[in-house]
Amino acid sequence: MSVFWEDIGSLIQEETKNGIRMKTYKERPQNINETLRNSANRFPNKTALVHEDERVTYKQLQEQVNRAAYQLKNQYGVGKGDRVAFLLTNGVPFVVGVYAALQIGAIAVPLNTKLKSTELKFMLTNSGAKVVIANQEWWLNIETTIEQLPVETIFITEHRPPDGTIPFSRLVNQHVKDEVTAQVYENDEAFIMYTSGTTGTPKGALITHFNMLHTTLNYTYCYNLSSDDSTVVAVPAFHITGLAAQVMTLIQLGGKVVLMPFFEPKRFLEILQDERITHVIASPTVYVMTLQHPELKKYDVSQIRVAGFGGAPMPSETLKGLKNWVPNIELHNTYGLTETTSPATIMPNEHQMNHVSSVGVPTPVNDARVVNPETRQDLAPGVVGELLFKGPMVIQKYWNNQEATNKAISDGWFSTGDLAVIDKDGFVTIMDRIKDVVNRGGEKIFSVEVEDVLYSNQKILEAAIVGVPNDKYGEVVKACIVPHKSENLTENEVKKWVKDRLAKFKVPEYVEFMDILPKNPNGKVIKTELRYMPETSKIASRN
Repeated sequence: MSVFWEDIGSLIQEETKNGIRMKTYKERPQNINETLRNSANRFPNKTALVHEDERVTYKQLQEQVNRAAYQLKNQYGVGKGDRVAFLLTNGVPFVVGVYAALQIGAIAVPLNTKLKSTELKFMLTNSGAKVVIANQEWWLNIETTIEQLPVETIFITEHRPPDGTIPFSRLVNQHVKDEVTAQVYENDEAFIMYTSGTTGTPKGALITHFNMLHTTLNYTYCYNLSSDDSTVVAVPAFHITGLAAQVMTLIQLGGKVVLMPFFEPKRFLEILQDERITHVIASPTVYVMTLQHPELKKYDVSQIRVAGFGGAPMPSETLKGLKNWVPNIELHNTYGLTETTSPATIMPNEHQMNHVSSVGVPTPVNDARVVNPETRQDLAPGVVGELLFKGPMVIQKYWNNQEATNKAISDGWFSTGDLAVIDKDGFVTIMDRIKDVVNRGGEKIFSVEVEDVLYSNQKILEAAIVGVPNDKYGEVVKACIVPHKSENLTENEVKKWVKDRLAKFKVPEYVEFMDILPKNPNGKVIKTELRYMPETSKIASRN
């Protein structure tokens, strides 16, 4: 047990699950379905969901979920283990649909609404989804390939859906006398969530009820959350952060969940104030854009108690800005992956400002180690190697992909593909993706080291480091910079800033100024687009 989580040590035990010895929480629900039932019994008249003008109590949410579960099972033949896919923006239908699928033992498959037809075809085919629930605006991305898909039934959330589809309201508006249930065990599959990797074929991380329940308990204990808390989901709920850290965690607690279909700073601030939001977790971009809003100080958000962030480096100036905005706010850098069902490390609040570059320490039931990527031998504290995790939040396998499973998971340890160091005190610092390390003539350059230096320049809003081809050195450093709008910044200034603080070989050979860095829905910079975009090729060829 880490010294950072000693106060909850009595809640933890060791047990063997699926042949792997691991730490687990002693007291935990049997499945996700139990969490909603418990909250509906405890807080029937309390607001569970808010979506624009719609407010849903826990009693109403449980009733809608039960109706949808009944219809899916008895009218549309969805049984235990069947896959139900969701192509929805944040809203009540997403939450109702997911919990309804889980209630009858089906597997929920949240899909990224930004995906195109070819990408969706792969995921729907790979998952074998029997049912799709979608917003009408995404229907065209399915319609073109529907005849080639295993999908039998499609529900559309709008009242007048296209021909061949069924209104979602049919699932929730018919009265049902009895509760529809299925025998669901904690080791049963709950979600297939496709990784947001920027290269290669997406892999479906198979998340069990056991995985998700330990994630919600990690957030509960490490963020010190309770039924009195409320959250606004400003990130997509189809992604593991919005789903696990906010929707699943707050519903398990009996808190309030406000759903934003799309992030917009002014509306975000209005919700924080009007709904008296106490908890937020989002990418650094959300906080940067919020703090830059010209009417920021107009809103009373003094009740915000805890804020998490992750997915990308958080500029130290933004952390200071959050503290100035809400002086008593608790801040937690949080690092995880789809394969670890969200949090693998969390920064204790009291250490956040003194360890700005670190992503925290392993969560209470998680073990971490750093190994040589080639030999798999453990490395000493402070030595860079590949980061591995083992614990009850780590998936056992990918869906229908034994090759990927064998490559990533061994004896319960998941290989993240991230290079990191764990210092003598247990703090984890991510240095780079293995594939993103810049190799300049044999000198290894970790992007996070250069990015941290760039972020210390107050003229720079966002920065990303990539390697670009070079005839002499193989690769050289390129800096992609988004300056603050009010600042003038030159290429020479950027290079000098780094040169004054780092070794010469780490100084960017090329600097490209951009309006925005390309990001995936998790807020992670898509570095492949920075390496291979036409501007990059043109710049790199000048040497």
